Amino acid sequence: MRWEFEKLNAGLVVRPQTLRALVEDGVVLRTKDGDAFHVDPRILTRIAAVCSAEDQSRLRLPVTIHFSEAVPDSAYISDALAVEILHRLEAWGKAYPFRDGKMWLPQSLAVDLVLRYGGALQRLVL
Repeated sequence: MRWEFEKLNAGLVVRPQTLRALVEDGVVLRTKDGDAFHVDPRILTRIAAVCSAEDQSRLRLPVTIHFSEAVPDSAYISDALAVEILHRLEAWGKAYPFRDGKMWLPQSLAVDLVLRYGGALQRLVL
């Protein structure tokens, strides 16, 4: 089983970088296997547009969405700043609140976000 999970998470970025470093410095992200991991520049621009300068210095990408076999219909994000910025981008209002250190989402929405955000979000299978 461990081998299967490692295979599922092979493309995981283990050293996220700040939005500012990705936008201004063109830093290249690396997966745990050492491969280059690219974030769509249009997505970076879209995210930067809803962030203050301080947010851009603090937000680390890609944001990890955790998928657990223990909770098959939901996934969560544990980064409070990332949650706040996703709320701005998606105009969710009070939906999907950040509670007890996590924002829970329906798994179908989590998969959709990973696909739509061009590398700015990554999935971690637990």
